[in-house]
Amino acid sequence: MRLKMEVVLSFHCRLFCATLPPMKRLFIVRHGKAQPQSGGSDFDRPLSPQGEADAHTLGQWTAEARQPGAPLCVSPSVRTTSTAQCLVDVWGEPSSHIQLEEQAYLASDRAWLGWINAWPDAHDTGWIVGHNPGLSELVERLTDQPIWLPTCGLAEITLHVDAWAEAFAGTGRLRGLFTPKSAMKP
Repeated sequence: MRLKMEVVLSFHCRLFCATLPPMKRLFIVRHGKAQPQSGGSDFDRPLSPQGEADAHTLGQWTAEARQPGAPLCVSPSVRTTSTAQCLVDVWGEPSSHIQLEEQAYLASDRAWLGWINAWPDAHDTGWIVGHNPGLSELVERLTDQPIWLPTCGLAEITLHVDAWAEAFAGTGRLRGLFTPKSAMKP
């Protein structure tokens, strides 16, 4: 009887699991709070002490969700690369895992989606670190939910797709939101 029950359960599990949609998880991170602009370019603004602390906290909150070596696409500005460096430091990963996208400074949601669509499918998670308004617009494009990411805010999106190339408007669901003030764990 036990063997028969195991066969029935196995069949039902295969049937149920076969109907589950495939998923990718996208983590969208806005850079940490930057120092005020004081004569230099906006591109070169460093993180403030609060921005660094928030980025380290974000790294701790997301360490379990991080798949080492998964895409980590980052705008080349000082504040975004510093935020990404804080994350990989906490995650225990080398700086070489940071992939600078030279055109990502103040990039649009469409540009970010283009880079995401080009990611290899070896990993089911991917990360981006950039700027508003492009990142908040990307969340809205993927999930149909308007949000405004604050500095060091993170939106976790579940994409119901097999491949990164299939991610487009409306294919995602907002799964979690982290802000330094709310600290809702993804």
